[in-house]
Amino acid sequence: MRPGSLFTGMTRRERAAWWTLGVLLAVETVVCLLVDLGRPVRDTVPAGLLQSVCYLLPGLLATAGARRSPRPVRLAWSLLAFGLTTYGAGNLYWYLFVRQLRPEPMTTPADVMWLLFYPACGIALIMLLRFRLPAVSVPALLDGVIAGSAVAALVSIPVLAAVEPAPHSTLFGVVVNAAYPLGDIALAGCLLGAWALCGWRADRVTGLLLGGMGLFAGLDTVSMLMIWQGVGPVPALLDPLWITGLSMLALATAQRAGRTWAGRPSLWLSTAVPVVLAMLCLAVLMWAALTPHDVAGLTSWLAFAAVTAAIVRMMASVRTAEALGTARRQARTDELTGLANRRFFVEKLETELAGGCVRLAVAYLDLDRFKEVNDSFGHDVGDSLLRLVGARLRKSLDGDVLLARLGGDEFGLVMPGSGRAEAAGIVDGVLRNLREPFVLPEVDLHVDASIGIAVHPDDGSDRSTLLRRADVAMYAAKSGHGAGPVFATGLDDHAKARLTMLEELRAGLDRGELVLHYQPKVTVDDEQRVDGVEALVRWQHPVRGLVYPDAFLYTAESADLMGRITETVLEIACRQSRRWRDQGLTMPVAVNLSVSNLRDPDFPEQVSALLLRFGLPPGAIELEVTESVLMTDADTALIQLGRLRDMGLRIAVDDYGTGYSSLSYLRVLPADELKLDRSFVLRCGTDPRSAAIVQSTVGLAHSLGMRMVAEGVEDMETFEQLRGFGCDLAQGYVIARPAGVEAVTAWLSERAGVQQPVR
Repeated sequence: MRPGSLFTGMTRRERAAWWTLGVLLAVETVVCLLVDLGRPVRDTVPAGLLQSVCYLLPGLLATAGARRSPRPVRLAWSLLAFGLTTYGAGNLYWYLFVRQLRPEPMTTPADVMWLLFYPACGIALIMLLRFRLPAVSVPALLDGVIAGSAVAALVSIPVLAAVEPAPHSTLFGVVVNAAYPLGDIALAGCLLGAWALCGWRADRVTGLLLGGMGLFAGLDTVSMLMIWQGVGPVPALLDPLWITGLSMLALATAQRAGRTWAGRPSLWLSTAVPVVLAMLCLAVLMWAALTPHDVAGLTSWLAFAAVTAAIVRMMASVRTAEALGTARRQARTDELTGLANRRFFVEKLETELAGGCVRLAVAYLDLDRFKEVNDSFGHDVGDSLLRLVGARLRKSLDGDVLLARLGGDEFGLVMPGSGRAEAAGIVDGVLRNLREPFVLPEVDLHVDASIGIAVHPDDGSDRSTLLRRADVAMYAAKSGHGAGPVFATGLDDHAKARLTMLEELRAGLDRGELVLHYQPKVTVDDEQRVDGVEALVRWQHPVRGLVYPDAFLYTAESADLMGRITETVLEIACRQSRRWRDQGLTMPVAVNLSVSNLRDPDFPEQVSALLLRFGLPPGAIELEVTESVLMTDADTALIQLGRLRDMGLRIAVDDYGTGYSSLSYLRVLPADELKLDRSFVLRCGTDPRSAAIVQSTVGLAHSLGMRMVAEGVEDMETFEQLRGFGCDLAQGYVIARPAGVEAVTAWLSERAGVQQPVR
């Protein structure tokens, strides 16, 4: 805590008041020290007024702090300020009207003012806990019960033992005088209980509250015990300490109170303190059983509550530990096969590398034609096959090799102490065992696999490099159609170039090197109104410059990077759409989807989250899919596209005519536009058959309730011919070439008559 930070945020007048209190408290300490040394200065009028002012000032300062506090905690601080003020007022009343009375009465109005301090502080503490701890866990609640009950029980032993009703006391006098020790017991229990609820940690506000209340309760208990036992006069120095405790409480109201508790919980405290308190309370109960007349009933009940809470806490801890152990096992185990999962696989690899393993090999294994098994026999048979594969692979490996299922039909191996030769031997054994037929109730299946291997340190010295190179080697093995495992170090120049590109692309994605160019599409009429733009991804390579998608998207798809790329493109497109809308350009942006997106069940939610994040309506984004993407997994694609269209997004079929062009799927396809491939559009002015295809496709689209978009329009003759065919929209070089965001923004602004912002 930096010097002076306790007083930050106060007005100059409040700081002056706190300095005044400090000076007066120092003088009061000197006066009380003189009294304890036998100097007769206590009963002088200046000394009495000084003490009364010192008791009153904390309440007044707390009132000022409460008035400046945020609304959610203002009532709590106001209650605390009320308790401090009434306590100070009680001292002033006692000095003015009670001090000179002989004999001193058992009860006075000052007692009522003093006793109001206890409920005010207790209620304020509860309200602050509710604000700063909106959710309290069951273990924390039990710790609070243990701590509060235990400390109250332990404090009650000497307090209740010393309390004896004075002779000839009235019932009201007995109640009032008993309220002080009971208030101290309750306050002590509340303090330690609150600390337990805070996770045995404290920030500035909590420290001031606990310290101030603890100092007050401790001094009050000591003073009360001395009075009841008649052990000489109460030391005068207790008064400055009392005032210090009250001042700490007042100072807490001036702090900036947040909703969370600062600092990290102490594992030692959170374990040791409840255990020690519970054992002490157990000892109290045993003592009460052996000497029942020496221990008050209240003490026994408090101790019993603490021990009961401790037993429940122990049972809850055992259950939590069991659940945690199960969760940790499940977090590192594949549910289907019982093998290690990807997380455990990565952790094992990192552990081996961090431990200074000199030689190590890592392999990716992917089952060949597994999708055909799922498509032909169903997912149940596919799952059964994966379980059998996992069991057979595990039996074929020794204990040093970790086998993990990484997802789908992909497995991974970490082979500590293995170089190239040892890894080749292990993998050859795996392949031999794997090629034995698998007997299933439905069919006997023969399985083969593609395996890629990377060796440390030849292929990389860190986890990410080794895994990337093993992944590329595995894809190279898959391209070799069962020629055996492929080592990353043995890849040919083409494979090495592909590996290099993948590594650079992954790094480029992390560095934000993808950019978008935009190509407008317009209505095929005299107005040529802009209907939207298509987002076309480019890679701004730091060395090679602008790289076009045909140079890297196929490689990215084979390496499972298209999900990340589409996510990045969608985010950039949404951000740009938001900027255009802020400039008065309501411009839908079309983004191309890949197979990975349509296979991802969470993709619609990701799109919805992006739209919500940038404050865009669903119509701001249009999604385009090619026929080849649709037909890769038609059933899943139709379901995903249906979900996206139900969200309000427009769907377009891109490059129509180059794929399967099946009328059966067009009938059920949830699409709004057909984008006819440029190969037909370019030749429709010279080739009658191409023109007939274009014209008939326009009619087909309209009959299905879709709009027709012609791609690749490069001259006005073609544009006019498309108008004659009834085509709805067109895009191509004759309208506008794809360009960066600044050029497209200027083009759109000129068309729309929107003034561009001055940069």
